[in-house]
Formats: sequence, structure tokens, C-alpha cells
Amino acid sequence: MSELYSLAREKTGLNEVQLKILGYMTEALQFAADISKCQVVLCTKGKNKDMCVLLSSLVPSYYKGLKYFHEGDVFLKQEFAIATKVFSTGEKAKGRKELDLGKMVDVTAYPVFDNAGITFAVVGFISNSLEQEEILTDTANMALQIPFKHENYYKIKPQDGVVIIDSVGRVLYTNDMAQDLFLDSEQRTTIGQGLLNHTSFHISIVDRVASTIKPEFGDEISGQMTFSSWALPIVSNGRVNRTVLVLTDVTAVREKERQLLIKDSVIKEIHHRVKNSLNTIAGMLRMQARRTRDEEAKKALKSAINRISGISRIHDILAHQSEEIVNWKLISDKICNLSVESLSDCKVDMIQKNSKESIYLPSEKIVSLGIVTNELIHNAIEHGFENMSSGSCILETEKENNFLKIIVMNDGHLLPENFNEGNYDLGLHIVKTITEIDLKGSFEIRNSGKWVSASICIPINEE
Repeated sequence: MSELYSLAREKTGLNEVQLKILGYMTEALQFAADISKCQVVLCTKGKNKDMCVLLSSLVPSYYKGLKYFHEGDVFLKQEFAIATKVFSTGEKAKGRKELDLGKMVDVTAYPVFDNAGITFAVVGFISNSLEQEEILTDTANMALQIPFKHENYYKIKPQDGVVIIDSVGRVLYTNDMAQDLFLDSEQRTTIGQGLLNHTSFHISIVDRVASTIKPEFGDEISGQMTFSSWALPIVSNGRVNRTVLVLTDVTAVREKERQLLIKDSVIKEIHHRVKNSLNTIAGMLRMQARRTRDEEAKKALKSAINRISGISRIHDILAHQSEEIVNWKLISDKICNLSVESLSDCKVDMIQKNSKESIYLPSEKIVSLGIVTNELIHNAIEHGFENMSSGSCILETEKENNFLKIIVMNDGHLLPENFNEGNYDLGLHIVKTITEIDLKGSFEIRNSGKWVSASICIPINEE
């Protein structure tokens, strides 16, 4: 049950039909306050007919000043003479009301009719100055007659340009911001001339509103400028009587978006070309490996091919990503699959233990982390399972606070006693260097019971 309904039940004698009419109007009250630049109040007679009750009171959404009237305020009808006049005549009335300390405000009041044509409520527009613009209060009151759902309305901001157009496209009103938006240096655009000279003009969103008879939103381009536009039809007797057009200059925003799209396309193309180049190099190394008869050379070439293929897989994934951050699981899955397919001469049971929450990392960090993980799995399979028929390799991902830990374990050959950095092969040196210098983390490899455990720990949110 709405606050207005409860208040009306408590302090007025309105019937259900009248309450329903006011309920519909409240959907558009905030918009009415925004477009009129006034405090808007809904007033009706109290159970005591000599009293007036305010059922609703709203100020413009961008207004930070004093609110003069509040829901539930009660006045003697002599204290709200303008509302009393509207109740009596059933016609619009204008006047002034004195507040405390002798402050005067401008008030324009409009009748609200029920289905029998009886004035049962008054909509009052109260201006903070004595220069109320009647075209705005008239338009706001018209918008209250056939309101749309609250979510269809746009909250007008001080930086927005506002244009009010009649049914044949003539400009009835523009605020200063709207006129400024259509000035291109010292020359006015075609639309700008229409705004400033109050002649007719046509803009596509206004034509759409006239056709659909519902609010529309979209971009409009005028010369070198792009506007985010929202148009609201003011409907009377089934046709659009007026259109309220709200314009915001988004030229810089759209240009930034365009540049980001170009940047994204360029980055994808770079990843794609890097992948192709790496595949070409890997192919050349495979040809060389097939031709050489030296087993040590073949082994070195195979190791190089596997490293290059792992990096190529990473760039392949990044070439298909539209975001700058990437799900780590996509990369780790590819690395594990590639390692089992290409590295092992024995049967390897590859097990992944992923963090409970998804881990997303910037693409530049993903590349380095992918290379390191690929090297650790490469090392585990190549050295851990040498001359073995089967084994298990575990890739475990842990996230704790702002740190990510990658652990690669194998149940193959244990590390020799007194194993230290001096015993590292090329792969482990690569891991240590990238982890410490590029990823700003730490690396450790040791025996852990029957397993060999290699782990890296890196900060996730390092700037």
C-alpha cells in the first residue's frame, strides 16, 4: 500500500476511483518536478472541508535547496488561497504565496478531475523564484494527465539540454544548455537554427515518438557532435500533442568508446599474429627435429617446441577475448590439455584443483602466468616421470586475500638431496625470473612427502 494511499485514507474523504487517479499521476510526478524546475505538490480537501492536505510533494531530482512543503502538511483553505480558487472554478490559477519570514514564491495550480468531471485535487507548481515559466508548468501538468510507468522517465540533469516541441514540430521552448549544444563554434547547425529561431525542425527520435506514442531513447548525430537523446510524448486524445526532448552531449564519450573498440581490435589482431608466428616457428623446429640425428638436439628442439606451443595457446585464447581481463581457468585448461597431449611418453593423470571463486586477471599478467605454469608442468612431466609408465600431476589454484598461489605437484622422481637454485635447468630459471621480476612474486620447489611440489605466489591486485 503506497504512502499516498495511506495518507489519503487517514486525512481525506477521497473515494477509490479518485485515489486510483492520483496513484497513476504519482508515476510522473518526479518528471513533472524536473521539467518544470519547481516543487510539485498534490493537494486535496481534508475530511474537514475547511482544510487542505498535501498528499505528495517532490522537488527536482537535481535540486539541493530547501523543500518548502511536505507530505501530510495541513493548511486552512484561506492559507492556500490559490488551491481554494482552483477547487471553486475548476480552472488553472496563478498567484503568489508568502512563506515564513516574508519570502514569496510563485505558484501555478491546475485542477485534477475525476470521471464525473469534479475537481477533487489540485496540482501545484511552486517556484523558488518569481519568474516561473508557464510553458514548463503547462507541459508538466499535461504529462501528469496520461502518465507512463515510472521506469520510463528520465531524470533530467542540469547539464542536459531540454527542448519542447508541439505536434507539428515547432519549438515551444529551449533551455540555455540546449541552445549551447547546437552551437558549432560560431556557426549554427541546421537543427541549431531551428532551436534558436523557434521555427520547425525534424529529428528522427521525435518522428519515432510520434509513431510509437511512447518514450524513446537513442543517439542523434548533428555535424561533428553526438547526442544521447530521450523523447517523451505528451499524449492527448490519442495523439502526441507535445514532445519533450532531452539531449546530452556524449561526443567525447562515444569517441572514447570508438577508440576502445579500435584498440580492442588491434590487440586481438596482435595476439592472432603472434600466435601464427609462434606456430610457424614451432613448425620449422619440428622439421629440424625430424632431420637431426643427434638425440640431445632432438630433445632440446622438442623442449623448445613445447614451450612455443604453450605460449601460442595463450595468445590464441587472448585473440578471442573481448575483455581486458581473462578467466584464468580458460588458460589453465588449455595448458593442461596441451601438456598431456604433447609432453608425455607415459600415461599421466592430470588433475586440476581450482579455486572456489573464479579468478580474472589482466591479459598481460595472464601471458606471464601462463608461461610460468606451462614451464612447471613441463618440468614435472619431463623430469618427474622420466622412464616411468604412469604418474599423477596436480595443478592447484588457491586464492587468499589479494594473492594467487599456483602449485604443480607430481608423484614421480623426488628431487635429489641438497637440490638448490644451482641445480635449476633452463625451465626453472625461466620460472624464477618471470615470477620474481615480471609478476612480483616468489617461487619455491621442494619435496613434500612422496610428491615434488613447485609453487609460485603472486599478488593479484598489484597496480
